[in-house]
Amino acid sequence: MKNKRIAALIAIAIFTFMTFFNLNSPLWLFVVTFLFYGVRMGLFQSPKNSVIMSSVDQQFLGIAGSVNSLVRNFGMELGVSLSTIILL
Repeated sequence: MKNKRIAALIAIAIFTFMTFFNLNSPLWLFVVTFLFYGVRMGLFQSPKNSVIMSSVDQQFLGIAGSVNSLVRNFGMELGVSLSTIILL
């Protein structure tokens, strides 16, 4: 049930990004959309990081944290790069 709520929040944010934004969009629309997106990130990232870090031995916590950050940043950069290539 919780996964459906998280998916609904991101769907609302992405739908709003795709349909309602233009150069004349009001500031409150940006704030509300990014609020939905931020809440989704908070609901998803924190439990995921907790599960990852709790499944690693104590001596490898630094390595696990850095690999987790590397994969997350690589995914974000890849997403931005691919969307730029597709849109251009």
